[in-house]
Amino acid sequence: MFRSVDASRSKASGDPGRHEEQPAGGRLASLALFHHTTDAAVAVDADGRVLLWNRAAEHLLGHAASEVLGRHCHEVLQGRGDDGHVLCHPGCRVLTMAKRHRPAPACDLRVRRKTGAERWLNVSTVLVPHLEGVVVVHLVRDVTATRTRQRAVEALLRRTGEAAAPPVRVSGELPAALTVREREVLALLASGESTQAIARLLVISPVTVRNHTQNILVKLGVHSRLAAATLALRSRAV
Repeated sequence: MFRSVDASRSKASGDPGRHEEQPAGGRLASLALFHHTTDAAVAVDADGRVLLWNRAAEHLLGHAASEVLGRHCHEVLQGRGDDGHVLCHPGCRVLTMAKRHRPAPACDLRVRRKTGAERWLNVSTVLVPHLEGVVVVHLVRDVTATRTRQRAVEALLRRTGEAAAPPVRVSGELPAALTVREREVLALLASGESTQAIARLLVISPVTVRNHTQNILVKLGVHSRLAAATLALRSRAV
């Protein structure tokens, strides 16, 4: 359902000529195309107040549109960067650049859903001009799974002292026939992760993990996960 500030106010006023699902005229009329986007769409005015919060945004972030319309975007998202510094604040870069009619580069934010669960979001911006200035539309995608895999690999590489290397580096003792996914699985096996943990980290099923593991054993010519992990570590391949 399309939600907007003006539409919600019209419903509250009891005006029978306007409907909550229809965007009001002026700046909100141009936001109707973001109604059915598969990406979460959050539109804000020049002051950072939420004008639109589509159904995908409700699903992704857990807040109903009625709970956030008219509030400042930074109060809802409270986004932070990799090192924990606050990216969402009253004078954020996105609004500053929007006032100069320049879209901000896409970035990743760490936010919390209404339930408190932490998510990583990639946020890009679209500037929608109107007579009163500009409306900033945030297109938001969940990249938590990608971030989780990235952090797992980085942690593994730090532990093995190969921070500049890929998850598995093929050496003379390991066959080049290992696929990229098999290398990721082997790296996690070598770090002591279980089948279930590898499945969660790589966002695949445990059955798929076991299939990859079996392929790795065959290609390495060994008969156990421990032997595969030992060979990988001895060859400094992970």
